[in-house]
Amino acid sequence: MNERIRIPAICVCLSIMVHFLLLSPLGKLGSYNFARPVSLLQAVMVDLKRQGDNAEPARGTGGKIPVPVEAAGGDADTKDSASPVSAAGTLVDTPQKEAPQRQISPEQAADGAALPTAKTDPPTQNNANPSESMPAAARKTVSAHAKNPPLRTAGEFLATEREKLTYQISMFGLPVGGAELEAKNERGEVRITLKVTTNALLSSLYPVDDFVETRHIGGNFIVTKIRQQEGSFRSNRGFTLFLRDKKVFWHDLLSHKSSNETVPTSDVLDLLSGFYFLRGKPLKVGTPELLQVYDSDRYTEIPVEVLRREQVSLPGFRKADTLVIKPQLKTDGIFKRTGDVTIWLTDDDFRAPVKVETQIPLGTVTAELLSAETEKAKAAPTASLPEARE
Repeated sequence: MNERIRIPAICVCLSIMVHFLLLSPLGKLGSYNFARPVSLLQAVMVDLKRQGDNAEPARGTGGKIPVPVEAAGGDADTKDSASPVSAAGTLVDTPQKEAPQRQISPEQAADGAALPTAKTDPPTQNNANPSESMPAAARKTVSAHAKNPPLRTAGEFLATEREKLTYQISMFGLPVGGAELEAKNERGEVRITLKVTTNALLSSLYPVDDFVETRHIGGNFIVTKIRQQEGSFRSNRGFTLFLRDKKVFWHDLLSHKSSNETVPTSDVLDLLSGFYFLRGKPLKVGTPELLQVYDSDRYTEIPVEVLRREQVSLPGFRKADTLVIKPQLKTDGIFKRTGDVTIWLTDDDFRAPVKVETQIPLGTVTAELLSAETEKAKAAPTASLPEARE
């Protein structure tokens, strides 16, 4: 019996001695009050305008002041919240006001309004306006030439105040999409837009969604933006033609690449403007014309052959007398074409494009005129689109 009691007693004594030996050194580390609440570290804002604060932001910190932990001088929960020291030892944000940016419209640029010269951000896909992504030097050039006499006038491209041409696009004899070509004379400045889309049937196989816009500013600048989706191909780019300086600034909004180039003449146009300029010329069968165009990020000369006169049939059992022309395009043009382009223009002063044929990877695409809306110029009325004959 005594043996049974003695063994547990010895074990208890040994356990007490071991715990005492382990805990005795911890007493030197001091005591801790477990009932004391824990205060979270908080960043304190610094008012740099307050008198007595002589701290200056460190370079490379973007207006933030690095404060070491030792500067707190004690526990974080004992410091006043109005202290100019961050107890967390982190960078303290300082309030800064950004200068408001002035937005300049193309019309104001043409009237000689001062354009901003601050460095602009790299162009993005949402920044669809090519002139907004110009470098400071390009913007200064626009402002410097805003009051110069125009090298180009609206009358060279438009005989009417406004026209809107609507087309049906077909392939293999079946309708697959539509197109709208619209041109306006806006207070002496030209704006031309082209929209091409496929219908729901073809979009599932080969979607097409193209948009091209060209603006003439002050008669000395041409700003063009081109957005394309054709099958798996996508593009979003733009360029500005500085006619007086014979220069071009172009940029790609997807790759963020840009470049400044020179062109040999001030007569250079974009592809849409060149087409409207061609319509105003006295075309004759057998007499070729020459267009000087900037397209697909390069300057090129486009010979245009006037092939023959021909009567064509249009949707709705209509017929029209036309001149058949064939531009010898050396660039991709508006579409990612794979072959020649043939255009049928009405054989009159209006020169309305009533039919266009071109080649794409899927086959031959034909665009035929469905309707035309025109507004005569106020200064000099001109002939409107003749009605198609039965």
